[in-house]
Amino acid sequence: MRTDPSSSSASPSGPIDALAEYKIRASKLLKDFTSADKRRAFHAAHRLAALWPDKDANALLADKASIQRKHALAVIAREMGFRDWRHLTREAHVELPAFDTTRLFRASTSFYLNAWFTTYEEARDALGARKDRFLFPYRHQFVVCEGGLLASLGIDVKDPDWELIGRDWAKPQDAQAHYRLNQKLARIVPPLPERRRPKGRSS
Repeated sequence: MRTDPSSSSASPSGPIDALAEYKIRASKLLKDFTSADKRRAFHAAHRLAALWPDKDANALLADKASIQRKHALAVIAREMGFRDWRHLTREAHVELPAFDTTRLFRASTSFYLNAWFTTYEEARDALGARKDRFLFPYRHQFVVCEGGLLASLGIDVKDPDWELIGRDWAKPQDAQAHYRLNQKLARIVPPLPERRRPKGRSS
């Protein structure tokens, strides 16, 4: 009997572990922001600047004392598909169903170069070690897509959880990372529009 490759194998304890993981990421973001490594600091500042429409990374770096832990928590919450940290802590325990990966492949993403395969083995070989490619099941097929497709839907392709699952949604290497990504994508990616039945035609 074939199991659904897109279903999450994470345990029910996933939400608790996810919340702890988000706090760790916020701490790392702050550490990077205050780092002496200019590249790390600028990247962190760029992420933090998303909280303010009138500020950029350079402005934040010029006034590092103004950035607090609450700001880092807010950034992590937004990156995970929540409005703010309070929304995350309130809703993180709500366990969403397995994400339907067909929602990724809509008309607006059709111009991206996706490779389609009938077997998982072929798709896995095509994925290889490419850091800009991601493998997903699509009904009875498999797709290796560009990172740009995910980014166009508001998905953070640099989320460390992608590397933890091996960028492979069909057979993820880390169940908890897969669970966290499932929760994020289920909130961020809108459902596909329902097809309207032509007028005057009966079923």
